[in-house]
Amino acid sequence: MNWSVVDDLVRLAEQFGPFLFAILFILVVTRTAHGYYRECNVRKDPPASEQERATYRLYFISSVWCGIIAMALSIGWWGYAQLKGTYVYQVAIVGLGDDEIIDADYFQKRIQRPSVPGAIAIHDIYFLMVQDEPFKVGDSFNFAYYKIPKTTTGSEAIGIASTPINIKYEGNKAGTYRLTPDASSPKLTIVTSNQKSAEDFLTADDIKMLRLRVAKSVVARVIGGR
Repeated sequence: MNWSVVDDLVRLAEQFGPFLFAILFILVVTRTAHGYYRECNVRKDPPASEQERATYRLYFISSVWCGIIAMALSIGWWGYAQLKGTYVYQVAIVGLGDDEIIDADYFQKRIQRPSVPGAIAIHDIYFLMVQDEPFKVGDSFNFAYYKIPKTTTGSEAIGIASTPINIKYEGNKAGTYRLTPDASSPKLTIVTSNQKSAEDFLTADDIKMLRLRVAKSVVARVIGGR
């Protein structure tokens, strides 16, 4: 078995979902049914009986209608996915030093603040959570905080342990947080919450990539039966 072909089919299914199924159904099942029906009608030795022709005709007509239904359902699914839209929550963590790293499995973008010569370099990092279901108050978003000692070399930085920190969703579209020290570990303290648009810090390419990622997520959930 050529596993590269299987891998390509899986990628296509992830990207196109029901559309791919409808197209494959029409190209494989309907075309095969048409071939059987045509062969039945042109066969001379022995000639097909009326019952055999009726059977293959019913098979062909049924496959055509099933293909039309499958295509209509795929178009309906696309319309539903488009109308449903996406939900976005933006988090900004500001005032981080160059020796501080916050990482998470969300889209992120680091913005370096302008600084004068000799001053401590500071940066802000933005995270964007995007999903096809509404966020719920109390939802938790987890991050990993790394503090890199100034004497650490590049190879030693790989083994630095992270400190888990999290943010609770409070119902706003955006929130700005600052890292503050704590007795046991650092934590994120909210500075302000507002209705700031995610497009304030995203480029057109960022938005295009995020929309594609969410679309793939929706397709994967539909294929998975959710």
